[in-house]
Amino acid sequence: MPDMESLSNQLINDYLTALGTAMSNAGQIVPWPLHLAQIGPYYDDIEARDIYDRLRAKDAAGASDLDIGSLFLSASSGKSLLMDLIPGLKEAEIEMADRVWFVGRILDGLAAVETGDVLCRDGAHRLLSDQEAEQVAHGCPHREQLSESYPRSAFALSGAAQAVIWSQHFYGWTDIGFVIHGPYEIPDAGEQLVIRDFIDLSATELWPQSASASIRRLRICSLHDRTDRYSVDIFNHLLHSRAQLDSCVAVSVECDGVSWTDPAALDALRRELTGIVRGQQAAIAAMSTQQVLAKFVESRYYALRLWRAPGDWHPVPEVYQRIKDRPIEPAPPEGDWTLLRKLFDPRLEFSAL
Repeated sequence: MPDMESLSNQLINDYLTALGTAMSNAGQIVPWPLHLAQIGPYYDDIEARDIYDRLRAKDAAGASDLDIGSLFLSASSGKSLLMDLIPGLKEAEIEMADRVWFVGRILDGLAAVETGDVLCRDGAHRLLSDQEAEQVAHGCPHREQLSESYPRSAFALSGAAQAVIWSQHFYGWTDIGFVIHGPYEIPDAGEQLVIRDFIDLSATELWPQSASASIRRLRICSLHDRTDRYSVDIFNHLLHSRAQLDSCVAVSVECDGVSWTDPAALDALRRELTGIVRGQQAAIAAMSTQQVLAKFVESRYYALRLWRAPGDWHPVPEVYQRIKDRPIEPAPPEGDWTLLRKLFDPRLEFSAL
């Protein structure tokens, strides 16, 4: 039987491999409005130390894996946020053994809220049981039951909702606001179920002066035949080879838990969300670089708000003081994966880079 150290090393290696796969799937990304590497120095060591201390306290109090996993807004966000927290732990001079424990404890917690492989090594991100997935699939109206334009309107709405999340949290960890899960195999129908859950389309706490959507939560479910193969990685990338409409056999949309079956209503909501995105872009364009930096940092604290008391999620004064005092460094060139893998490996010090 392998010892705990071997198991821990294997888990970290597998996490890093999953990161590499997801980064490859991402392709070329424009770091808008600032590069993540420009943001970290203002908060990552302070935030990482705080979350580390809170995790130690919860562990000492007997918190279960499920308790820990439930402190993240989505099952995938914790895996992305570790990419902020691991360099922060190093910057905060947390010992290597404690960093390894931290990563393992977080991944164990995230695994507890999922029904599939936490690292999506089989190409799926599963949050539902087989029975739950079948129930959702059976509630999805097939295309012949819907108006001809409904599936197209549903997928267009999904794109608009993703743009809202991007405009609220910038590039990087958009799973702060939405999660894609599946594909779930539906054996009796020979179909694949994919679910898009948008969990926070009205982030008014983060953007109190911006227009908020008329809904907060959106779920879009689609069933696909075997003419295409779907997969999901740990960054919420939904991979497929053909247009989704070509393989889609059924689709449903729920807004705040209520089924919407009128494509005109979906189109109206899409236009509303598109308007919010334009408003966000205008608001960001009017902000100073320092204000954008502060909002970027705030979005990361907002993502971890369940770790703290309600309403007490904002950065601590020291972070704001750093933003005020320190000049913003130029954006770095995109690093290769060999270097980034070392940066995100909790077993290695900065001196190994």
